[in-house]
Amino acid sequence: MKITRGQLIVNFLCLIPAALLILALFQHKLTANPIQAVTLRTGRIAITLLLLSLGCTPLKNLLNLNALLLIRRTLGLYAYFYAVAHFLIFAGLDFEFNFTWIIEEIRQKAFMRVGLAALILLLPLAITSLPKLRSKMGYWWQRLQSLVYLIAVLEISHYLQATKEDKIIPLIYAGIFIVLMLFRLPPLSKITLSKKPQWLKDLNQFLLL
Repeated sequence: MKITRGQLIVNFLCLIPAALLILALFQHKLTANPIQAVTLRTGRIAITLLLLSLGCTPLKNLLNLNALLLIRRTLGLYAYFYAVAHFLIFAGLDFEFNFTWIIEEIRQKAFMRVGLAALILLLPLAITSLPKLRSKMGYWWQRLQSLVYLIAVLEISHYLQATKEDKIIPLIYAGIFIVLMLFRLPPLSKITLSKKPQWLKDLNQFLLL
């Protein structure tokens, strides 16, 4: 399957946060608790990318940019990548992959159970993003993809519950999610440019090549 320019650009941009995080870690520029800082950052990046992927369809409808549909899948895969990194940092660096400790921690804290549920639900979406599996599943692939809305709710809820003091950022994420969902419902889903300007046509063509 051909990789478009849009996908290449998104791949590059999505790897920048990981590179900056690794650089900050080696330069000791994180907080006094670097493990906690890395855990929080990877979690925020995962939610951000998931919301960006959810925003692709409303933007495609509004601006008639078909290239965003291919970019959406790439963003979703990176959201899964950072969510896995988020969990592995917690399980490996914080708990040394001691499953007894990990299970006990998850059992005691509700927000961890919510986060784990989101991660588990992300797995089948990531696996079925492969073109061959997607074509074989047909109608059921679309049904499975609808889990992304539940996953977004779980991830934002996980973040909101995990944040002990300043809850402004998770509330902003919640607000963005609500707006994105509203733009998937009529009449907002019907809003589109009556005449697409030439620069948008050129951008769409550039991203699709």
